[in-house]
Amino acid sequence: MRSALRIGLAMALVAGVARARADAALTVYYHTGGWDAFSGPDENGKSVCGIGTTNPADQRSFSIRFAIGSDVVSFRARKPTWNIPAGTPLSVVMQIGLDTPWNMQGVGNGQIVEWAMDRNTMQTFDAQFRRAASMSLTFPSGNEPPWTVTLAGSTAISNAFGRCVTDLAKRGPVATPEPAAPSGQAATQPFGEAPAQQPPPGSPSQPSAPAAPPQR
Repeated sequence: MRSALRIGLAMALVAGVARARADAALTVYYHTGGWDAFSGPDENGKSVCGIGTTNPADQRSFSIRFAIGSDVVSFRARKPTWNIPAGTPLSVVMQIGLDTPWNMQGVGNGQIVEWAMDRNTMQTFDAQFRRAASMSLTFPSGNEPPWTVTLAGSTAISNAFGRCVTDLAKRGPVATPEPAAPSGQAATQPFGEAPAQQPPPGSPSQPSAPAAPPQR
């Protein structure tokens, strides 16, 4: 049992290192409001387009990413003080403005919770994202307080996201380099007290059809 635990911890560490290296290879090429648009290679070497925002107070961040050639748009919430057991299933509730909340099922690993949307769902999400002033993220499984995410500049950042996807899809796998991971404080967690049992560390739940982020 101890050897299995060691193997699980080693796998989580390797996955975390791979993600950190991949994030370090991403380049921010556009900024508006509180949002950055970035591109570069992910941990598997695929070209990625993404947009994200970071809270300067505690360095928690929220990003939306699309790997060229993949089937889904992935969402990522990250906080430096989180310590989530690898592969922990986690519920995430997103509410954009006053629209109906999105109840998502994600997977947690270390400092990160990830979940995904298919193409048709993403079109509805994007329409809400463009018109609202803010959105909230809630993690019902743990004691992490709700996040409020500003959507200032959301139309322009969504346009940049869509252009990046279109350009990289035409060019094929292309990469660029830079920005890295934050550090911060606070001891809240998005998961409950009971240790999770090992669903494999990995990709966000709910895959489906390719999700090319929409453009206006």
